[in-house]
Amino acid sequence: MALVKELFLATKALHDHVHAPLPASLEKRESYLEQLDLLLEERALLLDQLTGKQTFSEGEKRLGQEMMKMNEGINRRMTETKGTMRLDIQHLQRKKESGQRYEKPYDGPTIDGVFFDKKN
Repeated sequence: MALVKELFLATKALHDHVHAPLPASLEKRESYLEQLDLLLEERALLLDQLTGKQTFSEGEKRLGQEMMKMNEGINRRMTETKGTMRLDIQHLQRKKESGQRYEKPYDGPTIDGVFFDKKN
């Protein structure tokens, strides 16, 4: 029961962390992702330890059902967070490209076309 309880507490901590709002600043977002990675690693270790166990008591089964519900919420929220971060990265890339076009307008092909002068 102790291992299942530890796994439940790790899943609950991960669930609470994932459902916290995504920080806006890059420094806080980086620490948010580091904490998320640590929680996922801890949970993965506990799951590996639990894999060999065959029989579970009624209490353990109940905790397992609750963990499955939390896991669905975790997966959904992580997908949403991934999409938000992908949009932020795309926005930054567009911003960078438009800044480069503003700074160096004559680099690359021109929009109007190319004109050749011919002297006779």
